[in-house]
Amino acid sequence: MRTRQPTTRKRGVQLVSPTTISSTNGIICSGISPRMTEWLPGVLTELRPRTEQSIRTHATTDPWRTSSQLLTATLPRWQRMDNAWTDDIAEAIAYTRAITTLALTYTDEPTETLNTYHQQRRENLTDIVTSIGTGRGPVNAGLGALAKGPVALHRELDGQPRVITLLLDGNAWTSLTDRRTGVRALAAIAVLASGFDVRLVASPAVQRHLSNRYPDWTDCHFDLTDSRDWSPQTDHPTQSVETAWEAIYDLDTEPGKRRLLGNLQTASARSYRDLVNDHAIDVAEGTISSYVLDLEARDLVTIDRRGQQHTVQLTDLGHQAVKQCLDDEYALVHPDQRRLDGCLTATPQEVTSTVSPRRRGEIPPDEWVATTRDPDEDQEYVQWLTDSADAPAHLHKRFAMAAHEDAITLIDDQPRRFEDGRVGYLSHTDEETLVVLQWGGPLATLGRLAGVLLSDKALSKILTPSRLGHEFETLHKHLDHDITQLLQRGHQVGWFSDDETTYDAWKDRITTVRDQLLSKVAKLTDSDDTAARSDLFEDLHGLVASATQLYHAAGIELTTTVRIPDTGALTRNSTNLQNLCGFLAKTAPKQSVYGVHSGYRLLFEDRPAKLRRRLPYEIENHATMDLTMSWVIAGPTATELHDAITTALREELTAVREAIAEGTEAAPTLEIPVVDGTTYPAIRRVIDDIAMTHDVQWTPRERQRLIRLCLRSFGPTDTRSACPYDVVVSLLRALNESHSPTLAAVERAAATLSPERFRPELTPTATKLYATLLHAEQPLGRTALIKRADISASSYDRRIQTVRKLERIHPLQVDGHRRWTSEPEISFTQPAANTTTPLVAHRHRIQPHCVVSSDPNKSAQTRAICVQTELFTPPDTMIKDTTLPVKLDQSDQHAAQPADHTHGTQMPQYAQTAAPPTPSLHSKQGGENR
Repeated sequence: MRTRQPTTRKRGVQLVSPTTISSTNGIICSGISPRMTEWLPGVLTELRPRTEQSIRTHATTDPWRTSSQLLTATLPRWQRMDNAWTDDIAEAIAYTRAITTLALTYTDEPTETLNTYHQQRRENLTDIVTSIGTGRGPVNAGLGALAKGPVALHRELDGQPRVITLLLDGNAWTSLTDRRTGVRALAAIAVLASGFDVRLVASPAVQRHLSNRYPDWTDCHFDLTDSRDWSPQTDHPTQSVETAWEAIYDLDTEPGKRRLLGNLQTASARSYRDLVNDHAIDVAEGTISSYVLDLEARDLVTIDRRGQQHTVQLTDLGHQAVKQCLDDEYALVHPDQRRLDGCLTATPQEVTSTVSPRRRGEIPPDEWVATTRDPDEDQEYVQWLTDSADAPAHLHKRFAMAAHEDAITLIDDQPRRFEDGRVGYLSHTDEETLVVLQWGGPLATLGRLAGVLLSDKALSKILTPSRLGHEFETLHKHLDHDITQLLQRGHQVGWFSDDETTYDAWKDRITTVRDQLLSKVAKLTDSDDTAARSDLFEDLHGLVASATQLYHAAGIELTTTVRIPDTGALTRNSTNLQNLCGFLAKTAPKQSVYGVHSGYRLLFEDRPAKLRRRLPYEIENHATMDLTMSWVIAGPTATELHDAITTALREELTAVREAIAEGTEAAPTLEIPVVDGTTYPAIRRVIDDIAMTHDVQWTPRERQRLIRLCLRSFGPTDTRSACPYDVVVSLLRALNESHSPTLAAVERAAATLSPERFRPELTPTATKLYATLLHAEQPLGRTALIKRADISASSYDRRIQTVRKLERIHPLQVDGHRRWTSEPEISFTQPAANTTTPLVAHRHRIQPHCVVSSDPNKSAQTRAICVQTELFTPPDTMIKDTTLPVKLDQSDQHAAQPADHTHGTQMPQYAQTAAPPTPSLHSKQGGENR
């Protein structure tokens, strides 16, 4: 069915759906990549016959005079003696001469009728016409020649702008590493848009990518701030929704096709092999092909038949169908019903330039995560973190950006208790995977971790055949070793014998082992059978270590968040505290790697049979290991667990193999930092990370002020700390509204969080009043504040004086009545005029005083763990970062040093902490079985 061509034309860039472009009169160019030289000559080639026709229509004399007249119109000063020709002007003049000669001299004469001279001349003129502005034209000019040549010529000749439709190559844009290449391509599109009606066709994923990576360009040309789904210039944005419904409505009796369609909503194409392996689709191998062909006939998917493995990807129409016509269970939903549901639950923003208060139908992120529902009924034990359409925005980044790589990060948070603690969450991108669990004791938590990492969801969407290879050949392609030996004897992947060297055989084996071990977890969690528990710990440790080694080999960054809803109760019970510390001390070191070698096998393994199976290795001087998985511990007082966790790790990491302890065997150093994720430097790292990924050009002073705002907004006033989760959510919400949000905009976004998270030192009522004033467009009086904040009059009377004391709130007199307002910007205390305190925070790095050495001349008794402390001192306060990397092979502990406040900085303190009792985690060293 052909939809209507938009009747209105205007010069500029329009973002449209392919179903809205049905006319064949315009120029349609596909495969538009970020490399301008790959597609611009093609556009000029398609444009050439239309330009020639326009010239013939307007020509009144010979080619030379006609071209001179056109140049006088497009370049009025081109003949002036005092006007020096730049490269772009010279190339534009050469283009105008060439295209006019082609139009009036050679017209449509067949090449074979021309003599050799004219054939060569025609070829040379054609080359000039199709290379202008590409950097490969007559004088290698750039986009200025394009603007002064064909663009200016068509502006002069065309009464109505011609349509040029560009179909963007999604994979090429999303995989581009050099941002400057994309900038040049978008600049070329903008130049074309100054003379033509340029219509871009891009998938929603590519649109989001362009908005995130080139926000200034998309804001200028797409105006996506007001409408995230389409450009305001598109006449009928709902037409594609109706077309999508027509393409999918008769699949009501085809659940397999609907599941297949819903599971194609990924950033990259999926191979037939991955689709067969996807348990969520659950379609037989012989049926996949016929289903895909039917969906292709409906224009819902495209098939790439190049290469040995065909791949399938949604078209823009397919994306629209999945988004508007399928629910989370892949059932059909009419678009009108979906829009009605949205109208009933969503409250539009009053002003698009500001962040509105939290919508009534919007569930806070932590509450949404805690709502697991019952897996014994209609839910699964492993759930996608962001799969539901109702999932809060930025949920993946909320958990990912707060974690420090290759470390254990402690975060003071107020996590709600899961409805069912047995549930684990999984979330992934192409290069990053997150696991979110609730602490349930060492054995149960280890079992849940193994179950999530090797779940059917993970094997269907992350550790897929296309990522690992039919025989794991895609792993370590740059190495000469046999991949089977690398996995068996290097990474020490368990349950990977010579009978499991293909993906299908390994998957069958590993899922069987997974199910067997998980069936024992429930039986032994509260059991007194020490031997059976120890054996199960060993097998589960081996299963988790094998899984994380595979994730690492596949180039996937892995982070596990363990939520502890009540850290206070845990710390009051010494046994529970020992269990947690022992779990981390036993589990984290096993997730280590040196090159392709298992770190645990290099340092701790002492069983001769296991040691003999290692690949030969060489250790470089001062070599250190990496972790295959980062950790986050989140709870109300998680940072208070720092010393206990550090001590447990210290005891575990010093228990190296005897040969290493004696210095007769070289080994790399294993460092497991224990990081306080709430401090000034931790919050600065989060802000820097967001600024880099979103290309926000905050100045150093603005960043410093932003850090202080976050410390003040998301943590108690007496601690100078903040929850990084709230920082991430607030900044990303502010970035949705503006590419470079001000401090006031960030605070307005922060005020959309729940009263328990924003300004927690205030009572909830005072927080509501403050948030209401931050979002108010004009001063508000008592009645208006009570109504908008949804509080009682007595609550207002009790809390208004508290709110009045806050920095941005001031009273006004309007028509004899008191009103309250907030300042448009945040005022920070400035240093006195005669002070020399710099604006940018100082950073002092204290080098460790002792490092464990592999030197055999040093006695084993001198080997201990020392800590490295990094201090950040902002100008107006002294803040200590408690980042404590725990290092292997180090000596002596230091007594506490008093703080020196003489010069406004804090000296390093090394606290000698008594070791807690040995953790009661029944686990053997080792941990991998085949």
